[in-house]
Amino acid sequence: MWYVVQTKSDNEELVMEYFRNTADHACFNNLFIPMFEDVRKKNGDATIHLRRLFPGYFFVDTDDPRAVFSELKVVPEFKKILGAVEDDGTKLFLPIEKEDQQFLDSLMENGLMRVSLVKRASNGKPQQIIGPLAKYSNRIIKFDISRRRAIVQANIFGKERKLKFGLWTEKDPPLPWFTEIKNAHKATGEDNLLKGAADIGIYPGDRIVDETGVYEDQIFTVTQVDPARRIVYTTIEMFGTQVKMQLSADDVRKV
Repeated sequence: MWYVVQTKSDNEELVMEYFRNTADHACFNNLFIPMFEDVRKKNGDATIHLRRLFPGYFFVDTDDPRAVFSELKVVPEFKKILGAVEDDGTKLFLPIEKEDQQFLDSLMENGLMRVSLVKRASNGKPQQIIGPLAKYSNRIIKFDISRRRAIVQANIFGKERKLKFGLWTEKDPPLPWFTEIKNAHKATGEDNLLKGAADIGIYPGDRIVDETGVYEDQIFTVTQVDPARRIVYTTIEMFGTQVKMQLSADDVRKV
């Protein structure tokens, strides 16, 4: 089950890594900081930056919350585990509500909330949304396509919170996973896809950069290649968690 640990803002990584390095690993299954792809304009082009979804918090997946709390009490900058307190002051170690976990699961993939693609009609108004924002368009309280962001209000962790979603448009560089989502119903077997696939000249272990500028000057290591779809896979590390990413082979260069 997931439990939420509150720290001082901007200290989430330090506290989490201190806990990871000093605590008995038997008391937890996983630690992670939920992230989202924030979009910014640079020289007129949209670029993606990873940001914390909930500043001041990190998550613990554990079946033994009391052991976790005992270990956390000696961690510098630790504040509290979100939960409840009985009338006599006894601390209850409550996992996040089932609805909260389902909500977060619907937004994130391996702890990362990706951008949402906004397709616009000829008059410029949003016509279709693809991605995590699609399910929660009825909760949008601010929509600013020029600044590539939407603000959603949701009740989570017992209070109303505002969540920022990064937006992408068809005028921005193409992102491979949008194509896969749109064409999912046309998917065929892996054997057919690979049959006769051409060698694209990129192999696992190669180091690449994204020439579209979406990820600026970050260098990635290829973990897998899909020649039929001309897609390369890589991972990025986010505070101890490896997140799988896709890039178009046509948009990358070996370094």
